[in-house]
Amino acid sequence: MPTKLTSVLVSLLFSASTLLAQTSTPANTTVQTKTYDEAGKTVTERTLTTVVKEEVPKPAKPSEYTVAIFVANRAGAVGDKELGAMEDYVTSRITELNVHVISGETALNAVAGMAPGAKENALDAQLAQSTSAVRLAQTLGASHLLQVSLAGFDSNKKSIDAYGVKTVNDERTVRVTYKILDGTTGGSLAADTVRVSKIYQQADGMSEERSSVVNDLLDEAAVKVAASLKRQIDRGRITASASQGLVAVTITTELADVYVPDVRIGPENTINISESKFKVSALAATVEIDGIAVGTAPGQLGVKAGLHKLRVVREGFKPWERTVNFANGQHLNVPLEMSEAGYARWRDATAFMNDLKNGAKLTDAEVKVLEGRAKMLENSGYKVNSTDGVKTLVGGLHSLFNF
Repeated sequence: MPTKLTSVLVSLLFSASTLLAQTSTPANTTVQTKTYDEAGKTVTERTLTTVVKEEVPKPAKPSEYTVAIFVANRAGAVGDKELGAMEDYVTSRITELNVHVISGETALNAVAGMAPGAKENALDAQLAQSTSAVRLAQTLGASHLLQVSLAGFDSNKKSIDAYGVKTVNDERTVRVTYKILDGTTGGSLAADTVRVSKIYQQADGMSEERSSVVNDLLDEAAVKVAASLKRQIDRGRITASASQGLVAVTITTELADVYVPDVRIGPENTINISESKFKVSALAATVEIDGIAVGTAPGQLGVKAGLHKLRVVREGFKPWERTVNFANGQHLNVPLEMSEAGYARWRDATAFMNDLKNGAKLTDAEVKVLEGRAKMLENSGYKVNSTDGVKTLVGGLHSLFNF
């Protein structure tokens, strides 16, 4: 009898624990049951699987826009201090939109570089020309140009004399316009005007500090400019088109009418001078497009398709300049002509080859010196274009300029 009672109690406890386990299982927990016979007994296995969801915030989306900001004063009612504050306000607000901003000082310096002697009032003339706008964007590495202008600053005062108290309600209004230009085409993508008004009450012996009033208005106007810009971005009006319309162009250089002999060294350090000659390239030549330095040659550049003025310059050489119609995949080989000073340095750099004699046998030390001088020629900014590019040829000969 005690055995049966014990069995019943165990059964009740098992059922209760099972029910408790089922009712306390979280909603995101699943129970899998498996029953089988083992050694004449029925065995039940229950597997609980709990799924935990973790929300990981997505990393911030990389900025698609690098904007060069220009701030202009058309109202004439504020000074440089307030104008600088407006740039800071607008910069801080649009930076919150994940937009990279290039400072106005940097942008204005670029304007001055394009038009030496130009002042801030030359800004409109520069940006009105799409070519100038594109050049500015390329110079600054900007995808867009943002011009913000203080269009108006008004004060409307109303005097009130009531119950023996004289007050003046001064309504201050500021109007700010902006336009954003595409850095690739120079065309205007979007523009808007925002308006902010506030009433400041002045009584006898009380007045708001002027600079505080202006800064409050400009800060609120910057908020509205950022909100307007965000609407334009959300509508797809402002696209990240800095790379659109660009084509890949490869530019290489070679020295005009300058060659070096094909000098090879045999397995027994024997000099072998063949009748063939190698052309020479000038390294690290500066490439200018439409007056703006955009890279170096030899190398590949991304440039806007179409007609452009290409100029390649390097110290010791005469400038090379042509009007080129750029197309994707184009390869231009620029022949550079040495200046008198450049040719004098070239003669000094290659003088070690003048005393080489075909069939002469060198010591190991002399070979190392010869190879070192050939390496120094390369380090001087020249590359000998070996036609075969093979270090060891038939007979064990190897090129002095390819070791």
